[in-house]
Parts: sequence; C-alpha cells; structure tokens
Amino acid sequence: MYVLYVDELFVQNLLIDYLLLLATAKVAGLPAKRSRLALAAVLGGLYAAFAALAGSSPLSSPALKVTVGLLMVLIVFGAAERLLRTALIFLGVSAAFAGAVMAATLVRGEDTGLLYPGGVSFSSLILSFAGFYVLFSAAFRFTARRRLRGEVGRLTVTFGGRSVTVSALADTGNGLREPGTGLPVAVCSLESLSPLFEKDVLRVLTEHPDPAEALEELGRLQVYSFFLVPCRTVGKSAGMLLAFRPQGLRHGSRELTALVAIDPEGLNDAAGYSAIVGV
Repeated sequence: MYVLYVDELFVQNLLIDYLLLLATAKVAGLPAKRSRLALAAVLGGLYAAFAALAGSSPLSSPALKVTVGLLMVLIVFGAAERLLRTALIFLGVSAAFAGAVMAATLVRGEDTGLLYPGGVSFSSLILSFAGFYVLFSAAFRFTARRRLRGEVGRLTVTFGGRSVTVSALADTGNGLREPGTGLPVAVCSLESLSPLFEKDVLRVLTEHPDPAEALEELGRLQVYSFFLVPCRTVGKSAGMLLAFRPQGLRHGSRELTALVAIDPEGLNDAAGYSAIVGV
C-alpha cells in the first residue's frame, strides 16, 4: 500500500497548482509573474497539507476549497479586469487536468473487467501533470497560431514622406482613442516604425522610452509632430503613449482614419505581429 506523507502532499500540490495557474494564464491571455505563481502555489500546497492533517473538518469543505482557489487566482493576477472569468478558467483547467490524469491512471479489474482509478505514486502524478501541461501548451500554441493567421494583416503607415508595412493584429478589444479628436489609435512597436524617422528623432525615441521625456527632447529638436495619448491596459495602471498623425494608414485593402501610437517595448514580431489596430 502506497502511503503519502504530508511533506510529499505539500510539494505535490505546490507543483500541480503552479502548472495549473501557468496554464490558466495562457488560456486567459494574462501576464503571470513567477514570484506570484510561486506564492499562490505555496498557498495551495499549505492548504492541502493542513486539510489532510485536519481530516474531515471545515478545512475540507467545498466552499473553503473554492475560496482558496479564488485567493490563488487573486495572488497571481491581482484585481485585474474579468477576475471572475479568470477564476472560472482556473477551475475549468483544474477539472480538465484532473480528469485527464484520472483517465490515464484507470486500471481494469481482474474479476469484473470494469475500469476504476488506480493508485498513483507521487512521482507518477507529478510526471502526469507535467506531461499533460506540455501537451496542453503545444496544442494551445498551435491553435493560437491558426487563429492569428486570420486576424493578422498588413498595416502600411506613411509619415514624413516615407512608408513602412508591418504585421498588425485586428483586435476588437482595442478601444484606444485620442480624447480631443475621438480618433482611434493604432499601436505599433518602435522597432517596426523606425524606418519612418530621421536619425535624430529615432535616437530620442530609443534613448527615452518614457513618452513625456521623449516629447520634451523632441521639442528641443523643434520636432512638433508628436503628442501624448492617455492609455490603459489590462493589469497595468493608466499611462501615456507618444503618438503622431500619419499621412496615410492602410490595413489590408482598407484605408483608416486613425492616429498611430508608439509602444517602445511592449510589441514584437515574436508574438506574430508588431502592431494592433481596432476593428
């Protein structure tokens, strides 16, 4: 008979909760810091250990289990928008992984021929969860690439007599607008827009990632084509982006009347696109 000790139970649940929260971050499309993941996983491991020691007590109640799960989600993702949605994703991912591991450990009874869950050792359980996480991540990346192919197009920006074409994600959630004119704002990485700018302008934009500082330095160069646009993104506080009015803007075959904001470091082609436009 396999005996599971409390310290093994703690480590087991810590590792499993870490993988589950990491998978939740992928599905929800939210950033997750390793330190927060580790802290939430420690909470999950401690809860499992204390619940096992207490036996049949209020610590093992379904309501408390759900509460601990919500606290773990809150630790990792903070008071982000759609927190309830993220918590439901975490519960769904947990159920899916648990079901997959249970299915993988079914054994057939010699007398009845029926399938029933077999005993699983500590190492087998961890390896099963890790294996399913690898499969899940690979499948998620594959489906994400397929989805992005239909949503990523070509964005051509003309400014200062020069043009550049970048890969752009058409995002229905991009509601960024310039408050004064009400015009929509497309967001592009600095690297993708660099061919549009003179050397002095590009130097300022590169050396001063802070939009306010960059605008001040551009003023010293008597470059007045740029201005600030307030913005807010999921998981971050309100801030500003440096923007300009392009002479031309085309997304695929569609002409856009919009402004262009510069993201100095948040977008790159590794994600499959270097610009975001609203649709």
